[in-house]
Amino acid sequence: MTTTNGKNAAPEQEKAEQTPVTENNCNVEKTRQAMSDLYKNVTMAQSCIKTLLPYVEKQEVTKALHKQVEQYDRYVEQLDEMCERLSFDPTPAPKFAITMANMGIRAKMMTDKSITHVAKIMLQGTLNGIIDLYRMIREYNDINPEVMLLQKQILRYEEGKFESLKCYL
Repeated sequence: MTTTNGKNAAPEQEKAEQTPVTENNCNVEKTRQAMSDLYKNVTMAQSCIKTLLPYVEKQEVTKALHKQVEQYDRYVEQLDEMCERLSFDPTPAPKFAITMANMGIRAKMMTDKSITHVAKIMLQGTLNGIIDLYRMIREYNDINPEVMLLQKQILRYEEGKFESLKCYL
């Protein structure tokens, strides 16, 4: 590819010209990857909480965890609707990763069922989700604005949950 002055165009410029965009001038592939990553984040959190729930004896904490699962259900519904509108099937979290995380939770809970221990496990998982969301927001900056907004909403939600779990330590 050459420019008007006869010199070769920079590889970045050539890449930018090949990047698929929608009518909103968003990178389609990055939007799809962001939706898949978000879907993995939310479903992993949801699965881990469901695994942890049977071990929690304090009703107040059980109720809070059920509310979190319900919120993650709403996020999954939002993602499903977005994916349907954009004709895309998100890649779920690998079953192996979910199975390993759930086995780890079960093993940890066999040794200590205290609320402090539950909070510690939840804080570790939530922090992993927060780190992933910050990475996604930084990496996927030219995506569909609706997906970007949902990323930020989920990040704020998880940061709030992180703060609320500290009282159980």
